Amino acid sequence: MKKLLTFLFLVLLVGCNRPGNDQTLKPGDQILNYGAKFDKLLLGEESKNDEITLTEELKIGNQGLTLPIGTILRKIKDDPSSFSYTLPNGYKVIGQTTDGKARSAAGGSVTCTCTRGNGCSPYYATLGGKVSMGCAAKNCTACNMTTSGSARIGVSEETFNTAEIINFNQPIHFVTSKAELSTLVSPSHSMMQLEEIRKQIVAFAKGYQVDDLDALNKSTGPADLPSSYQYIHVNLFGRLIMLPVQTNITLSVDPLVNELMRDDKNAGARAAATVYKCKCNSGNSGCSLNSGSLLFAKAVYCDAGGCASCTLSWI
Repeated sequence: MKKLLTFLFLVLLVGCNRPGNDQTLKPGDQILNYGAKFDKLLLGEESKNDEITLTEELKIGNQGLTLPIGTILRKIKDDPSSFSYTLPNGYKVIGQTTDGKARSAAGGSVTCTCTRGNGCSPYYATLGGKVSMGCAAKNCTACNMTTSGSARIGVSEETFNTAEIINFNQPIHFVTSKAELSTLVSPSHSMMQLEEIRKQIVAFAKGYQVDDLDALNKSTGPADLPSSYQYIHVNLFGRLIMLPVQTNITLSVDPLVNELMRDDKNAGARAAATVYKCKCNSGNSGCSLNSGSLLFAKAVYCDAGGCASCTLSWI
């Protein structure tokens, strides 16, 4: 009898110490065995709460998507494989539908999909003192995380692949210093195709395009731009584009642009440039030169694509 009790105790001891429970977690881990110990599980299949509001930015794995402070993460009823997210006021997620149309929405979802086995759900937790989001796998050996946006089009709900999140609370404005210029990134194709953004670019440029409109309208770009105009850097919701503007009007309204329009050592070369080029410094392929007819002449910008660091220069 004594031997039998000893045997039962050993069986129970082994059963309570599954490999998943003893797993050492790292903040960079994205796929974890189900039952692994978090510092603190903030939201997940087994958490008591159904939603949580972010108090710090959250980068979602390798999706290239960063959720801002104030975003609400929620469990989805009857769908343990996904979280929904609602962005704070003024923020929108943008992307493209399968037919290539650019869309924007106030939120979307984060989904963990098991491709080998079953049982894969998202978690939001603290690991090693840092917040992290990933997938917890039960009987799954291959689990992938994807993000999407969700917009109501008419009476139906349309889901699209996400490209980025834009803060519309910051106004479009001229770049007034090289310090600001260094913080800007190139826009995505989806962003520049979005109608609501194109309308805002047109509204902004309208006040700086008054004279020589016939010549400006016929212009195809920097090579034949009227002499009273030049291309100037514009901060488009944290992205860099260049717009043709009337020089005297721009300087009278915002003299601070002198640093880039006249005083910078490269200002003369940029103003006289007839060719612009894009260069990918790091990341995947992409960073292609684009010009878009928005009002008169053309906006010039680099489509970042899969490039992590894409810069615009002139020759």
